[in-house]
Amino acid sequence: MTLLTIALLGFAGLLTVLDWRKGLLVCIFIGVAQDPLRKLAPGQPTYYVVLVGLMFGLTWLRAAGARVPLGLRSIYGWKRHLKVPFTVFILLVLAQAFHSLARYGSWLMPAIGLLVWLAPIPAVVLAYQFATRRGLRGVRKIMLAYVIVALVALSGVYLEYIGFTWAMLGEIGEGQIIYDVGTILKAYSGFFRASEIAAWHTATIACFVFILSIGKRATLVRLLMAAALIAVLVSLGLLTGRRKLLVEITVFITIYFFLVAWLQRGAARLAMVVLAAGAIGYVGIVGFIAPDLVSRSYTNDLQLKDPTGMEGYAARGKSVFNDLPSRIDELGVRPVSWSINRYGWMGAGLGTGSQGTSAIAEANGISRGPAEGGLGKVTMELGVPGLFVVLWLFVALGKHLRAQVTFLTIQSPQHARLSYGLIAFLVANAATFSVATQAYSDLFVLLILGWSLGFLLAMPVLAARGDGLRRAPAPYQPGYMGAGMGVTEPQGLSMPSAGQQ
Repeated sequence: MTLLTIALLGFAGLLTVLDWRKGLLVCIFIGVAQDPLRKLAPGQPTYYVVLVGLMFGLTWLRAAGARVPLGLRSIYGWKRHLKVPFTVFILLVLAQAFHSLARYGSWLMPAIGLLVWLAPIPAVVLAYQFATRRGLRGVRKIMLAYVIVALVALSGVYLEYIGFTWAMLGEIGEGQIIYDVGTILKAYSGFFRASEIAAWHTATIACFVFILSIGKRATLVRLLMAAALIAVLVSLGLLTGRRKLLVEITVFITIYFFLVAWLQRGAARLAMVVLAAGAIGYVGIVGFIAPDLVSRSYTNDLQLKDPTGMEGYAARGKSVFNDLPSRIDELGVRPVSWSINRYGWMGAGLGTGSQGTSAIAEANGISRGPAEGGLGKVTMELGVPGLFVVLWLFVALGKHLRAQVTFLTIQSPQHARLSYGLIAFLVANAATFSVATQAYSDLFVLLILGWSLGFLLAMPVLAARGDGLRRAPAPYQPGYMGAGMGVTEPQGLSMPSAGQQ
């Protein structure tokens, strides 16, 4: 480890020890900085990818030392709506960890699997406690800090594209070459260690920019500025060679406006029009790119005038909608049957489809093809029971969030708008995960997703106490939140004040 890395970790650790609530900001900076620091380190050691985990662990311990309740039961509505399916999910993950250990004799594989599947959980709780103490303003500051720091790192994609050869730029390893749209394209990663990670952060920045732009009060100027920045982000994202970011951004925007129409406007018909417009737009784009959805020969025959320029990346980006139906089939549906046929109904065991276990998988003859898609990875690592348990957990969470945003729409449109954005962001990531899982083994990515859910779950607590509101909150009435949906005030939940540790 270089002296620069040691000094940076020491300073970051000191800030976290002094105030655990600064820990999330520290994690953002370390999570972005760890990739370029790894490129500068001799041998580019892999342990750099968990530096953000060390900082998050220190933040967790400091919060625990300050007597912050870090149990899941402290989350509003958790015990009533999510405890049972979540407990079953945890038991299944642990059982599959023992399955993997007994089957392959390696502790590293189930350890990586446990990290991937369970890392978002403490992130959810800590983000929830942060939000209840720092309020809506604190949540926006965290999101804004991420946008700024990640944007600086993302600028490296353009610097690499125009020819800079700094040691901190480029993918770790041999890099990736893409053979598509009649030419050869290089996948640029900038300061990030891989183009896959750079593309994920591009889409996340775009989603957060949109959320922050409409969070307080949507104005034409804010919307235009957000649209311009998102357009720049899309152009940078295309240079990573990862087209899925376009689908993620499209899903995010569609889900957001669907929620606004359905809940805030109370116009179910308008909400369905939004979904229909999204579907028509998809078909129109596909038709514009290639009239024949089945034929893909145009990608082989197309010759570009400037194969090394932006034209090739733009053409590849446009082809994402044409390729989406086949990718859903190849990476979303078929891997489930492949996994069952090869590994049985109980799957191959935890960690077998996660990044970082390639050597162990190869030594044991494990084919990781099914894990390229999300459903295939769940089936491969958690078995067929895992599919049903994960579905159960998602349905339970969906019902809880539906009651939550119904309450927020009435109580506080300001909190509701942020909630719509966070829900749309999580749904967009679920859609992307279903067909491409590579980025979702990254610890920093998992932490951001966990924080987003934690912030989302804290919104009714903030709205109920009037945080960020110009008017006094409506008096609470038992059963008011989600009236008619069976949602009541959880017992024993203490809502901390803004200055509480």
